Amino acid sequence: MGDDEREQARPLKWNQVDIATASLNQESEIDLRATGARLWSKRWWILAAIIASTAAFVAVAFLSTPLYRAATVVVVSGNPARGGMGGLSSTLGEFSGLATLAGVDVTQGAAQWAEPMAVIQSRDFTERFIRDLNLMPELFPKLWDAQAKRWKGPQARWPSMARGFKYFDKKVRTVTRDKVTGLIKIELEWRNPTEAALWANTLVSRLNEEMRSRAIASTTASIGYLEREVATTTEVETRMAISRVMESQINQRMLANVTQEYAVRVVDRALPPDPRDVVWPQKALLLLMGPAFGLLCGVFVTLVSSAFGSSKR
Repeated sequence: MGDDEREQARPLKWNQVDIATASLNQESEIDLRATGARLWSKRWWILAAIIASTAAFVAVAFLSTPLYRAATVVVVSGNPARGGMGGLSSTLGEFSGLATLAGVDVTQGAAQWAEPMAVIQSRDFTERFIRDLNLMPELFPKLWDAQAKRWKGPQARWPSMARGFKYFDKKVRTVTRDKVTGLIKIELEWRNPTEAALWANTLVSRLNEEMRSRAIASTTASIGYLEREVATTTEVETRMAISRVMESQINQRMLANVTQEYAVRVVDRALPPDPRDVVWPQKALLLLMGPAFGLLCGVFVTLVSSAFGSSKR
């Protein structure tokens, strides 16, 4: 093929590409027009969806019970006796196993924050908190007959304490820890701002009482065991090591008896939030979401129904 023939064939190739591109553009334009026509033909359905969605979101915004958030910030107390045995573990040497048998923690600072956080979120601690403050009628007011002072309906439908714990743990209380500062925040969301602050502060005080009672019981048991061991030991070094462990346990029990903020120390006490500081519902956000959600639903249903009808035909 000569040069003249190649020059004549080249424009023919580009003309084919242009024709294909133009065809695709025309098909896309037709599809857009058809889609617009479908949406326009169903404009009243889409408008009805927008109105219905807006009405639903407005009802949620203005009829929902407002929730308030009260928060208290605490930090783990730096009691030396709670931080483990420190340098005493190196002094004990081979006798550290004896301290372990006595229930004494010979590690230094063994995640002091982990136990208080686990206790305050535990089911046993939470259920006792709910039971002592009689919060079950507060958590399930629709099931409680305030006049008769009893639950409504048959006993099989009464809320159990396990259900109360689940609701309180998932819907009311939130416990978080800042990994950088070590601060622990305890937040409660409730419809009564005064009660939310009261419950948050009561949780902290009861946590300290719980940890104090556990420390007293643990150190008392450890001291009893060590006293029996020292009474049956004749080696001087062993007796001295046991005496050091006993001294540490006695100091820890003394701190547990006299220190009110034994486990955690309050940094910022919970106060009732302002009545305007509503966590839920966020009215402005709901009023914006209503029309947008209705528009999306109307367009989606229209397109799906049109596509289904076309494929059926």
